Amino acid sequence: MNDDERKPRLHIHTGGLIILIIIILILFKVDIKSKIQSPQFQENYTYITEEIKFFWNKYISIPLKSKAGDLFIKVTNTQLEKIQNNFSENVLKTPNLDEITN
Repeated sequence: MNDDERKPRLHIHTGGLIILIIIILILFKVDIKSKIQSPQFQENYTYITEEIKFFWNKYISIPLKSKAGDLFIKVTNTQLEKIQNNFSENVLKTPNLDEITN
């Protein structure tokens, strides 16, 4: 079944969903400003942001930095070894008698 044969589906984007929620709250006469400024909402918001930051640091940021750092060190060491080997093969090579006379 290719893309042309699919039936059209309803796609709701995040912005449209937010606007729809705001319109519904207005229709039910909910005071959005007082709800957002309430201490309970602020505590919930703070809790959620702290949990998201904790999750981001523990499971995404720190392991990624660790893996990337290990990979960087590994790649750097292998490239340095190649440079050292090339240097010792080409620059520090002592010529033999045949090379000197020719």
